[in-house]
Formats: sequence, C-alpha cells, structure tokens
Amino acid sequence: MTVNGLLGDKALISINGGPPKVMRVGESRLGVTLIGVQGDQVRIEEAGQRRNVGIGLGSSSPAESGPGAAQAKVVLTADGRGQFTAQGDINGAGIRFLVDTGATVVVLPASIAKRAGVATDQAPLVRVSTANGAANARRVMINTLRVGGVTAHLVDALVLEDAQLPVALLGMSFLNRTNMRREGDQLTLTQRY
Repeated sequence: MTVNGLLGDKALISINGGPPKVMRVGESRLGVTLIGVQGDQVRIEEAGQRRNVGIGLGSSSPAESGPGAAQAKVVLTADGRGQFTAQGDINGAGIRFLVDTGATVVVLPASIAKRAGVATDQAPLVRVSTANGAANARRVMINTLRVGGVTAHLVDALVLEDAQLPVALLGMSFLNRTNMRREGDQLTLTQRY
C-alpha cells in the first residue's frame, strides 16, 4: 500500500502494486480503510491495525525498498538554445512539454488540456501573472502526468487560452516531486514520491 497524493479528505492510494485509486475518508478497498487525512499524511487501518502513512510511503517488501532499489527517472538533453523539452503524457494523451522551473505549477494551453481530457468547465477562474503579463486561467487538477519513467498523480495545473500560451509548461507542481540534477546539457529527473 502506497500513498501517491492527497486532495482534501481524499487520498490517491495504490494497493498491492495496483494502479492508484482515489479513496475518500471512511472508504475501504482490498482490506485497507482510509480513516483520515491530516497534513501530508493519512491514517489507515489495515489487517486490524491503524497507522499513519506519508505521501510516497507505505508498506513494501524489503527487496522493493532497499538501497539498491531502482528509482524511476528520465534524462533530458538541452536543445541548441539551452532549453529542456520532454515528451510525456497527461491521462494517457501524448504531450510535449517545455521544462520551466520558473512556473509554480504545470501550465497547459486549452487545446492540449481538452485533448488530454482535463475538465475546465467547472474549474475556478483565477488571475495569474505570466511572462506576457496578467491573464485569466482555470485552476485544475491533473489525474496522472508522466514524463519518461516518472509518474505523478493529482498534479496542480493551470489552463490558459492557446493565444496566451502556445506550449505546455512542465512546472514545479510536477518537478517538486523529483530530484533534479543538471550536468552539462543533461537534466536528470528522479522520482522522489
């Protein structure tokens, strides 16, 4: 059982190595009951015992979690202008990202968000500052964002009109879940949680 992310009174939990599923407080699945969510931890009951589990943590076999365990990572190479781009996907839809450590969150053009099935109709409208000035954006949550072998769930994002943003930006709401290491023209992202 691993906690992949938190959202209010819900948690994204993977059980027995299966795909992560959103669970609400009080819900049970495969012998695990979500008792509560507090800060960056959940309280669960499993096999009659209660315990607190933090994001990215859970129960696993020693062979899976030892010092020699492989970590998911991706190595990106800078283009001629020194910018890093990454091929990834949102909810299974292929997306090309520009890596932007100056962007607080992942930012998507509306056409890309629509293609990836990111709902914006009921998303709150917010005013944001961009490199091109102030703009209106929709605040959304991406279910699954993957770049190479690195996967994140429940990623905060903004959606702007295509005219305001021609390319998807891979911002810190995804990058903060990795260890970033730059060596020359290569940037390695290694999954932390």
